[in-house]
Amino acid sequence: MTMFSIIKTGINATNKDLAVISNNIANASTNGFKKSEAQFEDMYFSQHNNSTEVARGMGTKTIKPRQSFAQGSFQQTNGSLDLAIMGEGFFVLGDPIGTENANQNFKYTRDGSFQVDRLGNIVNNDGLPVLGEGQEPINVPVSLTNSAGDILVISAISVKDDGSIEVTYGLDDTRTVGKVLLADFVNEHGLKNIGSARFEETPESGAPIYGIPKEKTLGRILPGALEKSNTDITDELVTMLRTQHAFNGCSKILQSDIDTVKRLLG
Repeated sequence: MTMFSIIKTGINATNKDLAVISNNIANASTNGFKKSEAQFEDMYFSQHNNSTEVARGMGTKTIKPRQSFAQGSFQQTNGSLDLAIMGEGFFVLGDPIGTENANQNFKYTRDGSFQVDRLGNIVNNDGLPVLGEGQEPINVPVSLTNSAGDILVISAISVKDDGSIEVTYGLDDTRTVGKVLLADFVNEHGLKNIGSARFEETPESGAPIYGIPKEKTLGRILPGALEKSNTDITDELVTMLRTQHAFNGCSKILQSDIDTVKRLLG
């Protein structure tokens, strides 16, 4: 392996690191976003496998960035369907209402910015339904008829810390219409990041373990709040400066190698 090829791997690695840092900074204000850290490992020639020779590095290569699932800070919004998870777990999002899929492609998120659509389903900002017990969409009837035959409409919605969704009709007729479902994973770092602060399960993450808030290891719901990105801008800028210095160092070494080759060939 030539010196040029080794230096090139260093330049590629710093470019990848800068891309990850830039993505973290760009999503610093995205609810529920989890920052990533670029990961690298040393490269070796296969000739070292069955040799007593001391293995020497042959450059570096990038591997899958590591997600940090540290808790982000909470922002109070007082929105009735703005929910944050204090502790472990993810909200579960289903396929769009009306799609006919035998096997639903569930998505998992810490972004709890929800609302009720015109059909009464609790959905996220992109219209994906929030799933409740039984892995079914949570539907809030917009009106009901009481025992006296009066038609009552929604006057208030509230969510308890155990995920129970209570709806008040009229002045004082309160009903529990569902309970928010949470999912946890044996290895959350194995989840696939699909953007928009959402994840999909993979063989590395293991199958989701479903439950309700405050059950076993799952966290509790903090209503009227949103979990912010766990990106620390100051840390990211410091890392960016370090990475830029590494890039400049690799570039200078590359230029020296080119100059040396030119002198030898000249």
